[in-house]
Amino acid sequence: MAGGKETPRQKMIGMMYLVLTALLAMNVSKDILDAFVIINEGLETTNTNFMQKNEFTYTQFDAAKANDPEKVTKFWTKAQRAKSLSDEIYNHIEELKKYLIAATSGKASIEEVEADSLFELKNVDSKDNYDIPTEKLIGAEPANPKDGEWSAMELKKKIDNFKEEMLYLFDNESEREALSLGLNTDIEFKSAGGTKETWITANFYHLPLAAVVTNLSKMQADIRNAEADIIKALYRNISADDFKFDTLAAKVIPRSTYVIQGDSFIADVIVAAFSTTQPPRMRLATEFSDTNDMPVWENFEDLDSSNISIVNGAARYAVAASSEGIKEWGGVIQIKGPDGSYRSFEIPKQTYTVAKPALVVSPTAMNVFYRGLDNPVEVSVPGVPTEKLEVSISNASKSGSNGNFQVRPGQGTECVVSVSAEINGKKQNFGNKEFRVKNVPDPKPYFGGKTGSDVIPQKDLLAAGGVIAKMENFEFDLRFDIVSYVVSATIRGNVVEEPCKGPALSPNAKKIRAELKSGQKIYFEKIKAKGPDGTIRDLGTVALKVI
Repeated sequence: MAGGKETPRQKMIGMMYLVLTALLAMNVSKDILDAFVIINEGLETTNTNFMQKNEFTYTQFDAAKANDPEKVTKFWTKAQRAKSLSDEIYNHIEELKKYLIAATSGKASIEEVEADSLFELKNVDSKDNYDIPTEKLIGAEPANPKDGEWSAMELKKKIDNFKEEMLYLFDNESEREALSLGLNTDIEFKSAGGTKETWITANFYHLPLAAVVTNLSKMQADIRNAEADIIKALYRNISADDFKFDTLAAKVIPRSTYVIQGDSFIADVIVAAFSTTQPPRMRLATEFSDTNDMPVWENFEDLDSSNISIVNGAARYAVAASSEGIKEWGGVIQIKGPDGSYRSFEIPKQTYTVAKPALVVSPTAMNVFYRGLDNPVEVSVPGVPTEKLEVSISNASKSGSNGNFQVRPGQGTECVVSVSAEINGKKQNFGNKEFRVKNVPDPKPYFGGKTGSDVIPQKDLLAAGGVIAKMENFEFDLRFDIVSYVVSATIRGNVVEEPCKGPALSPNAKKIRAELKSGQKIYFEKIKAKGPDGTIRDLGTVALKVI
């Protein structure tokens, strides 16, 4: 089957089908074809069961649409489209089976097949005939199967189109990728002789009528299974508010339980499994009564619930934090059930803390300042506008404003960030934060993309322009300039050296490079580079063997 779990009955039918197909490949007597009748009947029973289960899901869609049309109509419409697509291709295969039985049995029309009850495979005498099914479905050339009405190629196109349209009932690509509908017509099969076969030849070429009809019944089962997977996935989009849970409870989601004086405490109060089209009702309360026939909050008119609003299907409680200390609150929330009545849920007592502001300093790179660089740092204090902050930094110069600064440390090993602000006419200190001061680490020298001791193809050696310095695994994007280095090599038994200024090879160094053959070595020694802090760094040697 395609996609979902198989029942033991389906697994048994599938196993019998594989065994009988293998027996056919071994030229077993045609009497074994009667066993296909059993498999086909089992598949037809499975198809009937699938249709009944799918109809139950469609009934659930209808009930959900009647209860909440605003939310459900979109998915109900897509489910109806899935049903239409499935019925269309299922019925086409049904008619194809009748067409093949009629042609193989020498009947003039499908009506004659139905009149003689030949559509029941057990009543067909010519179920061992493989010439006519092959000719009708594929034609004389299996490598170039025919197209047109009642052909296997037409069926393949219909199946591919069915899968594509079913998957695109979902707007989200990740949802489409999560669905495995089976019915793969692009895969290749291996015959009993080991040769490769296409989906068309594997299912229909040189197979007796009994096997072809059974194959088609299996495809119908796959289609109904794919339909079931699609409509269940669609239904999952609307089932969250159907009260299919053993427990429902009010959930309080505070943005924070620690609030700075001058800021606001904000909490979202929801019932798990909620709908934006069925908003809840909420009021503060000192006691709880599970009364469904009237709004609970009418019993508590003395409490102020003006700070409650409904946002995206959730009740939101927001109150100004005007004084320090531990604050308590609680209440009642109601939500509309599937039957249209309201259910009441207690909001247990909640607490949050209101505290004075505290200093927050966040370095955007790491807890280190590097010499010679503009180190970014953000400074903020909850509840205090950044433009009011006064920031001082020892052993450093700074630039910037509104909490965003660039810091250049001096020669010391530490910088201290101090923050204060004027609040209500009084200057308030918020504390200090220490930062280590470090030199920028040394870069690595490279020539032709190689560093250290390595080998280099001769073409890469000749193409390289000079030595460069790269920073590796460092948080900042910065540049070191090559000041000088020495190129050396052994040429015709003599060691030659050539100093270079700057990153590029000097003319004499290029001559040395040009004379090198495979197996010889070239050295770039005494490499010096200047960093952004103005210091000269000794980067060592790059030794390369020409290959």
